[in-house]
Formats: sequence, C-alpha cells, structure tokens
Amino acid sequence: MNDDPDDRHDHTGATGTSGAGALGGAAVEQFQRAALDAVRAARALLDAAESVIQEPAAIEAMVKTVVSVAKSASDVVAGFAPSPPDAADDDGDDGPDDGPDDGFEHISVG
Repeated sequence: MNDDPDDRHDHTGATGTSGAGALGGAAVEQFQRAALDAVRAARALLDAAESVIQEPAAIEAMVKTVVSVAKSASDVVAGFAPSPPDAADDDGDDGPDDGPDDGFEHISVG
C-alpha cells in the first residue's frame, strides 16, 4: 500500500469501475487513508509527548501554566458565588428585608 494520500489507485483487486465492487473498493480505500492519517497523528502526538517527558523544564512550565489557569478560573467562579449571610444582619425574624429592591419577589415558605 502506498502512503501517498493523493494516490487514487484501487488496491482492492477489483476489476472495472462499475457496480458494487467499485463502491466497496472506494470505501475500503477511503478507510485505508483515514487509518493512515490516524496513525500519523498518533505518531506526532507520541513524538510531542516524548519531547516533553525528556525536558523537565517543559513539564514544570506546563504544570505552572495549568495551576495558574486553574487559580484564575477559581477566582472568577468565586466572584459569582453569593456572599455568605452576615451574622450581624440576622435579627431573628424572617419578615421582608428592608434592603434595596433587587427586582425579585422574596417569598417565605413555611
């Protein structure tokens, strides 16, 4: 089998270009090309992983970047979290709050 992705030759042994044999041969040929592309991509990924593993400074930089991104994401999410209720505001009654109107109707259940 030829590794050239532009190779359009029928490697299935089918004779002729009409009928189901030609369609089946074309499908097999497309599958072969896709499989070869997947193997090439896997090789490239393994080569990249090998170079990262062999260079400890690259691993350290990658870990620092991941930690930095995780901390930034945590800070952003924490900014959206509601602040805990202040114990000084708790006067014991569950009546309507005299605070600013936030556009929501607060309903006490129970």
